[in-house]
Amino acid sequence: MRTYFDVDRRTYPTRVGPVELPILYYNTGAVFASFLVDEDKAQAVLPPELQAVTLRPGKGLVTVAFFEYVDSSVGPYNEMGIAVAGHPVKSKFRDTAAWHWGKSMLPGMYVADLPVTTTAAHAAGHDCWGYPKIIVPIDFQLRDKDLDCAVRSEDGRDVLCRLVGRAGASVKMSAPNLMTYTLFKGQLLRTVINTRGQMRHGMGGEVRLQCDGGGAHPLSARLRNLGLHGATPLMVQTIQGMHAILPAGEPVK
Repeated sequence: MRTYFDVDRRTYPTRVGPVELPILYYNTGAVFASFLVDEDKAQAVLPPELQAVTLRPGKGLVTVAFFEYVDSSVGPYNEMGIAVAGHPVKSKFRDTAAWHWGKSMLPGMYVADLPVTTTAAHAAGHDCWGYPKIIVPIDFQLRDKDLDCAVRSEDGRDVLCRLVGRAGASVKMSAPNLMTYTLFKGQLLRTVINTRGQMRHGMGGEVRLQCDGGGAHPLSARLRNLGLHGATPLMVQTIQGMHAILPAGEPVK
């Protein structure tokens, strides 16, 4: 009988050497903060191949996520992501959502920014999926409902964005699988990430997203353009000790 991580893997080339896919994540801490934004602002981030998913008239969904990969098949590293909910313009939402029996249905998320802390993670994400990565320091602190996560400038001196505060009332449920969209060499890719663990799903509570004052860096400028500076998330999801399997993406036809 196969165990969770007993999966068939293939070797893919990257700029720093070969990597085996799927990437396996043996121990991960994660924070997902989901915000409602104006639909036109969400659509402006998406490529022409994708249409913004609206949760209510005129409102799209943006998720700001932080990850602490304590142990993975590409080594330990931290990551932050800005993602916008969308679906291919030629498909119905239900046909393209990450539907998994016994879990939940979540819209696919177009990854607009995905900074990381190591060269290996940068190369794998960029060269295998087209994830828009840069290498910067990323802070991750999660204790019960209290969180303090930040992305810093390349030299570590300035805080580009910070998600901080205490999440609100929550319940624990199984972690949902995730689905991302990326553009890789002009082709839209869909990648479904299988996860395992107990995730806390709660209200935004006292959590706030803060951006640097000038917004000169593209990452903080994107958050400001989405109207998220000083915003409280609609929902916060947190997990420690998560398992995950990140396979190669599949072309969306």
